[in-house]
Amino acid sequence: MNWLGAGAAFLARRRLERMRALAAAPRAPQVELFAKLRERFAATAFGRAHDLASVRTHTDWCRAVPLMDYAAMAPWWRRARAGERDVTWPGLIRHWALSSGTTSGEKFLPVSDATIANNRRGGFDSLVPHLAQAGGALFGGKLLFLGGSTALRREGDVWIGDNTGIMAREVPRLLNGLYAPSAAVRAMTAWQQKMERAAAETATADLRMLAGVPSWIVLFGEAALAAAQRAGRDVATLGELWPNLQLFVHGGVSFEPYRRRVDALIGRTIRCTDTYSASEGGMLAVQDRDDDPGMLPLLDRATFFEFVPREDLGAASPRRLLAHEVEPGVDYAVALTTDSGIAAYLVGDLVRFTSREPLRLCFAGRTAHTLSAFGEHVSSGELDRAIAAAADATGAVVDEFTVAVRYPDHRDAMGQHRWLVEFRREPADPAQFAAVLDRTITDGNEDYATHRSYGLREPAVVPLPRGTFLGWMQQHGKFGGQHKVPRVASPAMAAELDADARGALSES
Repeated sequence: MNWLGAGAAFLARRRLERMRALAAAPRAPQVELFAKLRERFAATAFGRAHDLASVRTHTDWCRAVPLMDYAAMAPWWRRARAGERDVTWPGLIRHWALSSGTTSGEKFLPVSDATIANNRRGGFDSLVPHLAQAGGALFGGKLLFLGGSTALRREGDVWIGDNTGIMAREVPRLLNGLYAPSAAVRAMTAWQQKMERAAAETATADLRMLAGVPSWIVLFGEAALAAAQRAGRDVATLGELWPNLQLFVHGGVSFEPYRRRVDALIGRTIRCTDTYSASEGGMLAVQDRDDDPGMLPLLDRATFFEFVPREDLGAASPRRLLAHEVEPGVDYAVALTTDSGIAAYLVGDLVRFTSREPLRLCFAGRTAHTLSAFGEHVSSGELDRAIAAAADATGAVVDEFTVAVRYPDHRDAMGQHRWLVEFRREPADPAQFAAVLDRTITDGNEDYATHRSYGLREPAVVPLPRGTFLGWMQQHGKFGGQHKVPRVASPAMAAELDADARGALSES
């Protein structure tokens, strides 16, 4: 093991102990962080408008600063993006992450120099559980991070681009020689060409880690295998292509729907570490145990957490709980306050805590992707778990899926959920696949069970041709980077996918 690996492993063991200790006693680090952030906010135009100098407690904060969304913060951030200083955070915000929001269209999110520094530390935190257990051999080869373009555009005094691209420009110097793909490939904006170039570059490298959104990492891995096979190498899996591959750090979506594809693609067991991150807050939580899918929240970096019970969203006075006040088994919307001038900001995610000592959470879906056409309140996390269970029960392999709604009409007085699924391997028993979907959600969701008893038919499964979702993503400018297939289809999306399915049937 080289000196870098040995040092990283030593630091990782100490950091893992601290992460677990903080998660076991979350109140103190969050109260301390709150005080520091409030003081910095108070020195801004936003802070003066909300009289944050007089805020001392979280109760004061809740009275002074309502829960915010992008529409509420955008007027402040437009001023800061135009070059004004001390708007929502002291100084000039030089970097802005461009995000195509689920509910707000195109969004420009502030990324301060302090946030960039903290995100470097959060990136290390995502490696900590593996380094603490396996040592630092990871740093003996290449580490692949598949993210957005590092090419930023300048507007006046600020730079705008993909959040992962901004972070990729700030790689610590010690890791420059280990980082893959090359700087030239990281700067590419055409995602298909970028994946092909990255695959060609790394097919002959000693790759030891993969990091990225599961759906895109799978496509990258398939491209790397194809490149190696074209070059005459006798390899059938990524484990054969990269014998020292030992870690896959993933996030952005639930991993369960992709687990079978990843396992088959790699061909042997490696550590898969789940992470929870957001453009608005960087790395927020990291899975620390192989035998527990729960993730430790990072409570001492630069993000102050508030958790709003899902049923309180939209209420006049929603409950805003701190980390030490949450309960396991409840879905909470996440609100973040950060050192980029983001205040009490609802990021649109739902999380569910799996334990309290220490605190561990899992991603439970997106608030905008809740399926509730009939009051059934099914989260995207429940949809992910259901399709993973159905695939396991029937031997199916799912590439992608979304769920649409059929409303009652004169032909059928009952509604229905329609699962539009792209299979890599179809289920041995399609009827059983649909039944497991239904049963999995019914067992965990009382609202869904109630509606199934009188107003909602059993779900329908509609197979789609291979490549349908990739084609849809390309057509709508959502190909690559941090884009994901929506788990709940809009009427327009469902109509387009249905047309693809009918076209495939007519050609067969």
